[in-house]
Amino acid sequence: MKNKIFVAFVIDLAIAVILALLVYMILNCLNVKVISPMICYIAWVVLICKDCFSGVSVGKRLVGIQVVTSNNMQIASPVKCVIRNLFYFLTYIDILVMFFNSKNMRLGDRVAHTEVTLRDKTLQKVKFSKAVVAIGYVLVGLIIVEIILYFRASSFGLL
Repeated sequence: MKNKIFVAFVIDLAIAVILALLVYMILNCLNVKVISPMICYIAWVVLICKDCFSGVSVGKRLVGIQVVTSNNMQIASPVKCVIRNLFYFLTYIDILVMFFNSKNMRLGDRVAHTEVTLRDKTLQKVKFSKAVVAIGYVLVGLIIVEIILYFRASSFGLL
């Protein structure tokens, strides 16, 4: 299972990087000034929100796994998936926890009470609107963080 989780993550990471680079190239062709952190934010949003649609990302769909809630084994809600994926910011700690855990649980899985299992197509799907709302919250949070960082940098005279 650990191999499937790792392969799914690598696929999702590649997709996030490709999407970020695609946005960068399009904006560059349109002569829009783009700063590097903005492109990184796009990749982070894709990684954080990747499981919001019925607990399955592209990588997970390809290898046949999905994110479920630990207590009832139903598809994890988009909010749980976002909370789970926020721990990608602690990448090395998160990976260590997963490799030394017998149930293949990352730190994010422990906090969000989720786990990764083989894909079960019979489980009830999550409503599309809930996934969109969760992604909207991530985008709003990211914008707020960016505004705070901008004003913090400008107060130090870095801009």
